[in-house]
Amino acid sequence: MTHRHMTRNGSPMHATVGLIGAGGIANAHLPAWLDLGHDVVVHSIADDAEALTRRHGGGRIVPSLDALFEAADVVDICTPTHTHYELALAALGHGLPTICEKPLTRTLPEAEDLVARFADAGVPLFPAHVVRYFAEYAELHRAVTRGDIGSVAVQRHTRQGRSPAGGWFLDEALSGGVLLDLMIHDIDMARWIGGEVERVFARTHAVGGSQSTQAFLTHANGSISVLTATWTTAPIEFRTLFEVAGSHGLLHADSDERRPYRYQGDAVPAPDILPDFSPLTSPYRAEIEDFVRSVATGVPPRVTALDGLAAMRIADAVARSAAEGRPVDLKPLEAA
Repeated sequence: MTHRHMTRNGSPMHATVGLIGAGGIANAHLPAWLDLGHDVVVHSIADDAEALTRRHGGGRIVPSLDALFEAADVVDICTPTHTHYELALAALGHGLPTICEKPLTRTLPEAEDLVARFADAGVPLFPAHVVRYFAEYAELHRAVTRGDIGSVAVQRHTRQGRSPAGGWFLDEALSGGVLLDLMIHDIDMARWIGGEVERVFARTHAVGGSQSTQAFLTHANGSISVLTATWTTAPIEFRTLFEVAGSHGLLHADSDERRPYRYQGDAVPAPDILPDFSPLTSPYRAEIEDFVRSVATGVPPRVTALDGLAAMRIADAVARSAAEGRPVDLKPLEAA
């Protein structure tokens, strides 16, 4: 299904974007929308919308959600996790295609309901799992699809960073903790590379402001993925790593290997909100462009609403396994 405000002879065209939220991730989304030539209206309940638009040189602030929905052709939700469900339902009530920052919702039942409602209404819903658009992960998928390493046997994905300084991130009831903030990325990647997941076993350990979760995923094809996500109060840099071993070879990438220098000890500075991407290499720009193209043409994007739901199902199983100390089996998505 295409949408009239986003098409001209089947091609993407100019749109007005309703950006909800002006916090950290909005600093990646707003410049991408502007660079792609779209108008953006911004609404935030916090007093940060003016700073956001000034920082990136564009965007018009509107005083209410109603004003945003009235102006927008599409909606982009960049708010705390626990608000995603209600805001997406409000966008759906106006029939607006919606891109929602990951995770899709705070809970699995919310995700299941949201995906079903958008599907029934025929309105596009795009979960912003941006890691699929990072160059090294996109190339990993292409290489596996080409058969460069034969049949995948084992994946290892690691993602770590400084613990959030405070706010809603540290309230697990609101954020889902390190599982929904960090590991959800690698859950999506492991499934994209290895296929559907049948069984999960996980452990979580937390000390003070530090939290780490490790999950073992058994895929339907018999391959295994080992995922580790860590928030720590130690002075470390953000780091991602993957190793994917197959019958004919190994693929590996480590963000540390691309750093021109490394801070040591207590000299680690406060990290920037986001990595420094040029407009042409930004994975956030790439995912938004993919979403716009999909809305305009009806061609499925790289990440679908069902992908976002599948990631939430696996994350829910990880949380239950860690809490109960036992493996959790998952039914096939279509039978869930």
